[in-house]
Amino acid sequence: MRLFLSTVACALILSESLAQSLGSNELVVGDSSRQINKSLIVILTGRITEQTNNSPLIGATISVDGFKYYDLTDQNGSYALELPCGRYRLSIRFVGMLPFSRKIAIHSGGVLNFSLQEGTTNLEEIVVTARSPDENINQSLSGVTKFNLQEIKAMPTFAGEVDILKSIQTLPGVSSVGEGSSGFNVRGGRSDQNLILLNGAPLFNASHALGFLSAFNQDVVSNFTLYKGNIPANLGGRASSVLEVNTRNGDFEKWKFKGGVGLATCRLLAEGPMIKNKTSLLVAGRFSYSDWLLQQASSPTVKSSSLNFSDFNITVSHRFNQKSIVNVNYYLSQDRFRFAQQFGFEWTNQLLSLEWKSRTDKKFSPSTLFVYGDYKNTLLNPAGPDASKLDNQIKYLQFKETLNYNPNEKNSFTSGVEVTNYMTEPERLRPYSENSIVIEKSVRKNKGIEMAVFANHDFKISDRISLNYGIRFSGYSQLGADTVFNYQENLPRTVESIKDTIHYSLNERITNYYGAEPRVSIKVSLSKNQSVKLSYNRLRQNIHLISNSAAPTPVDLWQVSNKYLPPQIADNFSLGYFLNLKDNKWETSVEGFYKDMQNLVEYKNFPSLYLNSHLETELLTGIGKSYGGELYIRKLKGKWTGWLSYTYSRSLVKVDGTTNEEKINNGSWYASNFDRPGNLSLVLNRNYKGNSSLSFLFSYISGRPFTALESSYSSNSTIVPVFSDRNKYSIPDYIRLDVAVTIGNVFRKIDDSLSISIYNILSRENAYSVYYQIPPANFFIPRSYKLAILGSAFISVTYNFNF
Repeated sequence: MRLFLSTVACALILSESLAQSLGSNELVVGDSSRQINKSLIVILTGRITEQTNNSPLIGATISVDGFKYYDLTDQNGSYALELPCGRYRLSIRFVGMLPFSRKIAIHSGGVLNFSLQEGTTNLEEIVVTARSPDENINQSLSGVTKFNLQEIKAMPTFAGEVDILKSIQTLPGVSSVGEGSSGFNVRGGRSDQNLILLNGAPLFNASHALGFLSAFNQDVVSNFTLYKGNIPANLGGRASSVLEVNTRNGDFEKWKFKGGVGLATCRLLAEGPMIKNKTSLLVAGRFSYSDWLLQQASSPTVKSSSLNFSDFNITVSHRFNQKSIVNVNYYLSQDRFRFAQQFGFEWTNQLLSLEWKSRTDKKFSPSTLFVYGDYKNTLLNPAGPDASKLDNQIKYLQFKETLNYNPNEKNSFTSGVEVTNYMTEPERLRPYSENSIVIEKSVRKNKGIEMAVFANHDFKISDRISLNYGIRFSGYSQLGADTVFNYQENLPRTVESIKDTIHYSLNERITNYYGAEPRVSIKVSLSKNQSVKLSYNRLRQNIHLISNSAAPTPVDLWQVSNKYLPPQIADNFSLGYFLNLKDNKWETSVEGFYKDMQNLVEYKNFPSLYLNSHLETELLTGIGKSYGGELYIRKLKGKWTGWLSYTYSRSLVKVDGTTNEEKINNGSWYASNFDRPGNLSLVLNRNYKGNSSLSFLFSYISGRPFTALESSYSSNSTIVPVFSDRNKYSIPDYIRLDVAVTIGNVFRKIDDSLSISIYNILSRENAYSVYYQIPPANFFIPRSYKLAILGSAFISVTYNFNF
């Protein structure tokens, strides 16, 4: 029996055999002819979903007013309330949804399913919190930010595409090396130190269009969470941060369609039931057709270039019952870039995952995850007799079992095991065409297996003090078949210093690394609206990005740990003060952090990284440290909403090897490639009726370091450059202003909008790097030039629809 509660704008679905309505004011569960036995403890279960697409609401609060009985929905939207029989007022709350409240009489256990309707004021929220508006004050974890995609759709965009990676770069402690960068940096960490999870599956490259767009389709993404301070023990494998991105399930009741068309991209999504209320299907695709824009350029080189991408999402969800669901997710992204006939990049991501989630009762909720991942990139040299293709590929298989145990409202336990098998393919050089004289060549890459067990406990000691602590014990083994070179001691590691060679057979263990990763975070409430949080994390990372550039490129190498490349280790400390004002209308925080890093990968001058069977001869090992402070001010309610974030931080590296050839800057501390001390972001959003809005984004970032050419001299008619110490100078500061206007309800009969965005409205030529050109005659010092990736305003127009 369905009962639609129009007075509260939400739908309540009741199991016919377990619930009935008395009048219009009270719901009854069980046999109403019986007298209520208040000594009988029963369990009330069910699911809470969104009315429009029947997708589960994760973290919704269902509670009994005035009593301690409450629960939070899991990833399936399921809840379980254990309480005595009696009469109560039941309340359900989820940010962005209209609240539900109703009197209820409970005679026995039963099933109640609820569907909440989206609230009309949800655009006033900028960061969605799953529990309550003051979660930033009350949660024990520090440095955690949760987003719902609805909250960033109004932000100015590039090419009309809502971008997760660009949005998190407006948060304190998060930055990038500049436009055209496919990575981001968190609290002085490197781009490869960020674990990006798509439905729990690691993603090695999360960008499109050389870093201008993220690889996540806005119509598919449900929510995402960034852990930059305290990272729970069930997450690991990287030394800096974790970005969890979750997509939604298809609708279980009816077919729906949505999408958008812009000047450079288009997208389309279809979702609906394969078996009504049992099995759903979601299919989404996104394509670019940006080459016509390149044709408008005045440069013949740009006109003959090409830049295209596409991505696809397929999700099949099956409900076995109210407490068990299986999701099968497939993701494919493809990119192709060609700069005239000079060079090009191609890269492909594939992810296939199967996840089973269940809830045996109120206390236990296990989940099982299987993942297959495949990342491949190609460097193209398309012209001349040396035309070639250089392929790199890494595959992995992952298994993860997690058990959540919630014995009561003060304790929450998480434990499990995780195994990842890295299966790298040989690096391969091939001729590009039949006329190429390039000889095919391949170099075998390292393989390895990583295993971890973890346990985490979130404990509410008192109303004022909460503790979250855990430990992750990880182990890694490099596996054969492989060849390992041994080098002479007290000599620089070069091909000439090889003293012997050891051959290992298939799956033979070569090198082992293991260690504990303790995690702890404590929260002390000073009052109802303010708290202090202190945290410490140790993180270990067994896979490294090999890249001799400030910004990662699509064709960089992923290298697992080996004898000469030990795991990166980071010890992260943070201390923060959090304050909410005017009934949580304003949210503020001040945080300080310090990070100590070991076994960082650095490079010798002018290293040879591709097709190198002795790659360790080009690598150096260093230590690092980063420290800084963050300020965050956010306005949640009112006509104008938005946030201001400011970060001052330093990121330093030290390489002090045993020989002069294995030292950088004579073994002194120097700025890392992404050491950008000042970082300011201001986001403003003005909401209007009919889902219309006006948004501004202002960014200021200090210039990143680079190694400059200080002088030169002539030797036998040859100009010899003299470079400075590594990263001694900085490029000019980065300043950008973006504006966006969204017009809602363009055609009143459908749910649609028109978005107009201007990226870099000031047309500022922000420097990406500095390069040098050969000087004219009679000049010994080469001239320096500024390289700007995008030196003019970029306008995008996108029409979005939903029906």
